[in-house]
Amino acid sequence: MLRLPTIVAAVTGLLALAGPSAGQDWTAAADMPGSGRHHPVNFTLDGYGYVVTGSSGGNTADFFRYDPNVNQWEVLPDFPGPARSYSYGGAYDGKGYLACGLGSAYFNDLWEYDPDTGNWTQLASLPGVGRTHPAFVITDDGKIFIGMGGASSGNLRDWWEYDIATDQWVQRDNLPGPNRHHPYYFNIGDTPYVGFGHGAAIFNDFYKFDRGTNTWVQMADFPGEGRVAGTQFSYGGKGYILSGEGEDHQQLDTGEFWEYEASTDTWTALPAHPGSGRWAPGNFVIGDTVYFMGGLSTTRLEFDMWTYQFTDPAGVGEWSPSSIAFRVAPNPVTGTQLRIEELPAEASALHLLDAQGRQVARLDAAREEVTLPEGIAAGTYFLQLVDATGRTASQRLTVLR
Repeated sequence: MLRLPTIVAAVTGLLALAGPSAGQDWTAAADMPGSGRHHPVNFTLDGYGYVVTGSSGGNTADFFRYDPNVNQWEVLPDFPGPARSYSYGGAYDGKGYLACGLGSAYFNDLWEYDPDTGNWTQLASLPGVGRTHPAFVITDDGKIFIGMGGASSGNLRDWWEYDIATDQWVQRDNLPGPNRHHPYYFNIGDTPYVGFGHGAAIFNDFYKFDRGTNTWVQMADFPGEGRVAGTQFSYGGKGYILSGEGEDHQQLDTGEFWEYEASTDTWTALPAHPGSGRWAPGNFVIGDTVYFMGGLSTTRLEFDMWTYQFTDPAGVGEWSPSSIAFRVAPNPVTGTQLRIEELPAEASALHLLDAQGRQVARLDAAREEVTLPEGIAAGTYFLQLVDATGRTASQRLTVLR
C-alpha cells in the first residue's frame, strides 16, 4: 500500500542532531530549488547532479541540475512525460534514465535523457505491470534491472532485465523472498543487490542476483533494524544505504548510513546524516562526494542538501595483507599517457575505474607506460592493480581537460 504522508509545518534552522556522532562528517550545501520533495529521481552526468520529478505535495515534472563547482542549481525544461512521484532512475554511459512511478496511472514506462541535446526519449516500456518505488539497478555492462515495487494489485517480486544497447526486455527469476515495495538496491560491478523493504512486514533480508546463472543468492541478513524507503548508491566497488524508516514504519531515529563489502558479505556503520531518518530521500555522487537531499523527516518535507566526503575511496592504499604499493605519473594528467612507477611484479591486471567504482577500461598490467581511453572526460578516477590471488591496490588519478 502506498504511504501518502501528511506534511507538517516547516521549521526554521537545522534539525537537532541525534547523538554526539550524528552528522559529524556531513556538510550543508545549497538547498534544492522550490519546495521540499520526496522521491526525487537522481543521476550524475559529466560532473553535474540531476533531480527530476518527485512529490512536493503533488506529483511533479520539474527538472534541476546542480553544479558542484559553484554550489548552485539550474532550472531545466520540465520532464516531457506525465508528472509523477514514486519513480526511480540512474545513469549509464553519459545518459540518464527514469522509470515507473505514479501520476495519472501506475506507470511502466522507461525514459532516457541526453545532456548533450537536452532531450528525453521514451524507450521500450517494462513488460510487467506499472508500479511504484521498485528496485532500479544499472550494471556496469549496460543492463537495467527493475523489479518488485507496489502495483494496483499489491506488492510484487518479479524481476526484469533491459538491454540498453538493444532496447529489449527479458524476464528473469522472481526474488525468492516475500513480495515488497521500496526495497534498497545497488550494483557492485555487473551484480545487482536488493533487500529490505516493506511487504507483510518490514524486512532485513538481502540478496544478490547472480548474472552467471540468472538466479538469486541469499546473503547474510542486514545486522541492523529492518528498514524501508531510504536511498542508496554504489561507490568505489562497494554498496551504500542511507536513511529511511525502521521496523515501526516511522523515520529512523538517526540518518543511518551503512557500507556493504561484497567480498566478506559484511556491513559497516558510517556517520549518520543530520537529523532523523527520512522517508524517500534522494542522492547523487559526484567525484568523491555523495550529495543527500529531500525526503520526509519527522518535522517536514525537506529541501536541504548535505554532502559526505569519502576519504579512502576504492580501497586506495596498500595491498592487503602485504605492503606493496605503486605510483602513477603525471597526476593530475592532461593527456592520455601515464607511467606506472614501482609496478609490482605480482600485478596481473590493471583496471581504470570511475569515481563510482565502475570499470572504464582494462589496461596492460605488464607495461610501465599505459594509454588512457581517447576522449576520457575530466574527473576523478582510480587505477586498480590486481594480483594473481585477487588482492588489489589502487591510486587516485585526476584527469584534467
